[in-house]
Amino acid sequence: MNIVDLVKDQLTSQVLGSLGSLVGTNEAQTKAATAAAVPALLGGLSKLAGTAQGAGQIANALGGLDLGALGNLAGLLGGSNASKVSDKGGSLLGTLFGNSATSMLIDTIASFLGIKGGIARSMMSYLAPVVLGTIAKQLTGSGKSIDASSIQGLFADQGRNIQSALPAGLSLGDFGNIAKAVTSAATGSTGHASHGHDRSHGHVERREPEQSGFPSWLPWLALPLIALGAYFLMNKDKGPKPADKGAVVVDQTAMMRKMAEDQKKGEALATQAAEKAVETVKDAIPEIDLTAFGGDVSGLFGKLTDSFKGITDVPSAEAAVPGLKDLAGILEGYKVTADKLPEAGKATVKEMVGTNLGTLQPIIDTVLALPGVGDILRPIVEPMLKTLSALGL
Repeated sequence: MNIVDLVKDQLTSQVLGSLGSLVGTNEAQTKAATAAAVPALLGGLSKLAGTAQGAGQIANALGGLDLGALGNLAGLLGGSNASKVSDKGGSLLGTLFGNSATSMLIDTIASFLGIKGGIARSMMSYLAPVVLGTIAKQLTGSGKSIDASSIQGLFADQGRNIQSALPAGLSLGDFGNIAKAVTSAATGSTGHASHGHDRSHGHVERREPEQSGFPSWLPWLALPLIALGAYFLMNKDKGPKPADKGAVVVDQTAMMRKMAEDQKKGEALATQAAEKAVETVKDAIPEIDLTAFGGDVSGLFGKLTDSFKGITDVPSAEAAVPGLKDLAGILEGYKVTADKLPEAGKATVKEMVGTNLGTLQPIIDTVLALPGVGDILRPIVEPMLKTLSALGL
């Protein structure tokens, strides 16, 4: 038995397609990310299981999983509740590893793959329940209890498999002091005891990483002021100079007045530039949760697939008409939302729609070819297909 292979067996091409759509990666990136993230997560859990207390934490986490739902990953990640998987995974990472070790894992994976930290975090959050669910199924399937002793035994057996599964160039040593951070998370020495560690129930609340109070875009607003200061420094000595000893003395009062006027003009320009920059930043901030929206669109494809698979003749086609009309209305709403996405978001949606439409189109073609069915459904189906094709454009 190889625990890494068992996890990867859960990640079918359909699951990877849904996962890529949710986090915003293409097929190659998704495969590379999971190939690195799965053994990395298992490696972190192995280090945590090195102590009885850490193994007990893993056992508690496994006990809170819905193994039945995790048995249908394709449906789970392709449905409207996909975001709940990510939320659960993020909570598990924070509870098991703590913020410090979780950040080490995510930063290392992001750097190794050359992807953004946010994408790596989303990927790890979706994969955490899958990895832990596989561990739980392996223990229960072999007749073992989900307890600290069984977990320590499993990771003791699987250490070599986990190590060898890491991609070339990535080793557990790349995670720096993760062992120390994980140990601290298990013992509560990193501050979890004072921030949500309930000693009476043995539960550790997830803490979100602290955010700096200094907006990342603020330095850009200071550029006009910096430029203005540089202008004054470069031109402070360019005032009139006496040509000789008999030259007329410069009117210092007039010069000071001129400099004050120039400064006011410069401050006004700087203020205008700052206000414009703030508006630009506001406009650039996406107000739509792309992950949730991607889950909604994937869920719509699932409902369409189920509807068309249930049509086998004219009576079933007529019975399906009301439901298809409802889905058409929902689709129109999604089109309005997609039009508001930034270009990167539109590209992600377009790629996801193309993948799902490639699976759905043959089913639709087969149904429309049934005697008498095409005449009933084409007035509804053809506009829907046009709208689907336009998502992300």
